[in-house]
Formats: sequence, C-alpha cells, structure tokens
Amino acid sequence: MPSATKELTVQELIQELLDFPVDAHICLTDAYGETYTIIGFEAGSDCVNIVIADDVDDDDSDDEG
Repeated sequence: MPSATKELTVQELIQELLDFPVDAHICLTDAYGETYTIIGFEAGSDCVNIVIADDVDDDDSDDEG
C-alpha cells in the first residue's frame, strides 16, 4: 500500500532535514519507484530549481568499456 503524500514548502523540507548529517545524500522516489538524488539547486526568477540525477550505483561506470 503506498504511503500518503505530504506537500512541503522548501522551508519545511529544510527544517525536516536539519536532523540529518550534513554529508547525507538526499534522494527522491517517484510514484513508479524510481529514485533520484538531489545534486544541487539554482535560483529561478520566481522559484527554486532543484537539480536531480538518476540514483544509479555506478561510481566507476565511466571506467567500464
């Protein structure tokens, strides 16, 4: 059974994350079970754009041939 979804403001999200270690990775999971990692953010003209990447465990994948 899927869990309930709660909508948060950026300020509420930051407040919730304050209890985690500074170096903790922050991941998002969509309704299909796909996981993404927040890798940064940038200021928009009227919003904050959160930059995400696929959360794939391929630290050395660039070295694979």
